[in-house]
Amino acid sequence: VSLPTASFHEEKVCAAVVAFLKEYKIPFEIDRYGNIIAHYQKGPSLKHPLALMAHTDHPAFELTSAESSAEFPAANWTAKLLGGVGMDWLKQEMRVKVFPGNDITRPVEGKMVGAKALNGPRNIQLFMQFSESAGLEPGNFGIWNLTDFELRDGFIHARVMDDLVGVTAAMLALWKVSQEGTETDLYAVFTRAEEVGLVGAELVFQQKLLPAGTYVVSLEASRTLPGAVQGEGPVVRVGDRSFTFSEEAEFALKIAAKTLTAQGAKIQRQLMSGGRCEASTAILQGYISTGLAFPLGNYHNMADDFSLQAENIHQDDFITGVELLQEAARLSPRLAISKAEQLAAESTPQELVDRLLGSRANFNLG
Repeated sequence: VSLPTASFHEEKVCAAVVAFLKEYKIPFEIDRYGNIIAHYQKGPSLKHPLALMAHTDHPAFELTSAESSAEFPAANWTAKLLGGVGMDWLKQEMRVKVFPGNDITRPVEGKMVGAKALNGPRNIQLFMQFSESAGLEPGNFGIWNLTDFELRDGFIHARVMDDLVGVTAAMLALWKVSQEGTETDLYAVFTRAEEVGLVGAELVFQQKLLPAGTYVVSLEASRTLPGAVQGEGPVVRVGDRSFTFSEEAEFALKIAAKTLTAQGAKIQRQLMSGGRCEASTAILQGYISTGLAFPLGNYHNMADDFSLQAENIHQDDFITGVELLQEAARLSPRLAISKAEQLAAESTPQELVDRLLGSRANFNLG
């Protein structure tokens, strides 16, 4: 999560993912758009393999031109916001880092001194001030100058939790099953440009890079809501702002959750309507989809006091979420059997059926 990233500028995160996959000899391909599709398989191909999907970008900005502004006289550069940050959170001055030539080893520090919505909430112009701007060019990307990574009071704090926490969870699930030699059929898909419209995910599905019957699990750090409390476990996500997800796909997480909760783990289940995620894109493209969310504080860096702050998740939520994905991968070859077993276990007792039948005689319904 310390790696700077933005829509269209995810190369350092993607390089870290590729290095990880190579180290553990997990097969992968990179599509023409830079999305990474890893695939671990041992045993037969499954009718319904699992695919863990997470995006590699986070709201940030891109320089557009070196110019002054009558509205913000201190500014000497303008930038375009990439991702969903509300105007109310862009009214305070904010320290920033920009990377000349998109080289993250030599950042130039400055500050955002203002913002203006041009023609819609997703088209926001930022005004920047740099005391030393040598080497800066239009197209260079920048980030808020916030905490890279910190563990404090049981929470993980970082500038980017959404969605590098999902990326990391998918990587760790792949690592676990590959190290154990688990018999399963597991994909992990690392997408680009989610924050500007779920672009990478849509292109993965359009290219049919996953089998048609795949259960797609969208991984997200998603804003806390009533019923989705930090420290009470990861959230099996039944839907987002746009869609209700698939019970069929969710069952893959439910049977894993049943195993973990029997061991004392905390896992929540909730509609997370704070935003739209890649599960919605999967559904629109004809895939069966569900989601897992880590309850997120300061979503998109937007703190309650309208300042920009590091995001945070509870470390126990993260650990349990990773274990849940690993267990779902182990159990996925048994999904059909498990569903039959659960149906049998939850069938109505015959004595209640008989009583219902017998009491029907007391009804005078014609």
